[in-house]
Amino acid sequence: MVPYSNGTSADKSFLLSLNSVRERCFKVQEAASRNRLKHFDVDPTKLEEMIQFVVLIIKRDYDTPSEIPPYSRWRHFDVGGRPRLNNLLQTWASLGQDALEQTRKLIDILVIACLMDIKPCQTWTYTEKSTGRIFKRKDGIAVAILDMFVNGVFSSDPAQPHRVDSEGLRGLTFEALSDCLQFSDSNSFVGIQERHAALLHLGHVLQNCTDYFGEAIHRPGNLMDYLLRHPTTIKTKKGPLISIETLWPVVLEMGELWAAEENVGGTPGLGDVWPCAAIAGSTSSLSSTDDLNKNTITYVAFHKLTQWIIYSIIEPMEKLLGATIEGTDLLTPLPDYCNGGFLIDTGFLTLKPEDHERGIKNYHANSLLPYQPKIEVAPMFEMSDPVVTEWRALTVAYLDIVAERVRQSLRLTKKQLSLSQLIQGGTWSAGRELAEISRPNTHEPPIVIKTDKRVIY
Repeated sequence: MVPYSNGTSADKSFLLSLNSVRERCFKVQEAASRNRLKHFDVDPTKLEEMIQFVVLIIKRDYDTPSEIPPYSRWRHFDVGGRPRLNNLLQTWASLGQDALEQTRKLIDILVIACLMDIKPCQTWTYTEKSTGRIFKRKDGIAVAILDMFVNGVFSSDPAQPHRVDSEGLRGLTFEALSDCLQFSDSNSFVGIQERHAALLHLGHVLQNCTDYFGEAIHRPGNLMDYLLRHPTTIKTKKGPLISIETLWPVVLEMGELWAAEENVGGTPGLGDVWPCAAIAGSTSSLSSTDDLNKNTITYVAFHKLTQWIIYSIIEPMEKLLGATIEGTDLLTPLPDYCNGGFLIDTGFLTLKPEDHERGIKNYHANSLLPYQPKIEVAPMFEMSDPVVTEWRALTVAYLDIVAERVRQSLRLTKKQLSLSQLIQGGTWSAGRELAEISRPNTHEPPIVIKTDKRVIY
């Protein structure tokens, strides 16, 4: 562990690392065990219920754990039982494209899909061009992105439509993106401006980081070439052995650091890292970024977007190239709506009364604003609110504990049931089902994070 000396570059380097996520989130969990949380109450009697609920979900949906697919954006492309990405792979193979180029293409589309991973309002729909089927929410976004990818929207070369490159992204106008999402006066959602800006930013990153993304054509998928020639990568008979520490800084550049630059209460230059009073020994909310230079030990790192991209692009590396990614144990559960909602909907976490009241007031104030989505009444907070930071940290730490206990219950090792599989087939599925039961009209989470400028975590 990096030694702490308030505000040093070593501290900041640690907060940028993947190692920092689990370490800092478990500091918040330790505060919970000592009844020192500022915004939530924990009911430890519910822990065993959560574990058994996840066990039941896994046993209900899968005959064996080996059938559980990895936690990845890929899953959204299979909506409706159509293996859309696998169909693309067959098309590329028939054209004589090798496994490496197929991997590049999948990384291209999966990176875009992660950056565009937004939860639109319930009323927005997308009609798939090839089938005429109508999709909503994240599934609709995934199908829309696939249609855009296939039609060359992200490519600068009409002869190479199935590609994402820097010039294609930089030339993508907001009007074109809105048209591709089938926007109209009655069919749209809040937050797309920020996602469009994220795509433009990715175009600039691809162009500027030529070591990672190629000298001539700048693509997300070219990171594969960087990894394969990196001195830490080992060639084996099965395939390349790639360190996650080599992959981490490449992916970190593709959106997260940019997004934090203008988030109030965030940490410019460090990405998805936030102050947390529960580990500060103080009642202060630590909302000022000036505190970063005073005491970095009070900050909690999540790096959700970066981890989500890595979870997603590992899958084609393993499937197509036989790659082994060394260090995936460092990846953590992600504090997304389904995982975080699972802890609240089971009664394991409960907002303290004063925060619940404040969140409801925030919701009512937000509902009066124009163009805001109508949802079932739920506490609402900004991403920078200390309530959200504490909730996200507890989600990461306690789901780690749940994961280990689920394996013990099923008598499985980490190799037999990876964290990625356990999230996909267990905690994420459980959280989604509980949201549907608890809030049947909208399936929204029990706490809503208000969409605001550059909130893309």
